[in-house]
Amino acid sequence: MIIKLNCPVCGYTEIENNSCPNCDTDLSLIRMLQQLPQMEKPHREAKVAGWQLAVTGVILLIGMGLGVLGNFLFLPPQILTATVTSPSPVIIIRPSPTLAPIKPPAPTTYTVKSGDNLSAIAEKFCGKGTSWQVMVKANSQLKGQENYIDVGEVLKVPNCKEGT
Repeated sequence: MIIKLNCPVCGYTEIENNSCPNCDTDLSLIRMLQQLPQMEKPHREAKVAGWQLAVTGVILLIGMGLGVLGNFLFLPPQILTATVTSPSPVIIIRPSPTLAPIKPPAPTTYTVKSGDNLSAIAEKFCGKGTSWQVMVKANSQLKGQENYIDVGEVLKVPNCKEGT
């Protein structure tokens, strides 16, 4: 019995040869695959039954319970004792670590000297190519009077990463 094929390239139907008469596509491999004997499907599918899942869950819970119980029974609290030749024993308790709050860095200030300008101050603290606008952002009182700073005036110097 000859199996009639359809061409996957051009869609020509009911081809009996090993090549498509329309586009000359070789169909010999497709024909060989079609002629392979069909395998029987297994009667029992590999599905997990509900009782198998329940047993697995019970075993998992028992294992977790034993792990927790073993932790309490076999791992005592972290209290270290030492025997000393003095009349009373010394108990050494390891202190729990405490985290100190992180304080933000204190803002840096600069007192304006004679001959200073905002560009020079910004360059001095933040490096070359830093614009005077960095200083204006950190000191709101300078807006509108960027060219007029007074000798003795105290300016906040920004963190240069914030200003750029």
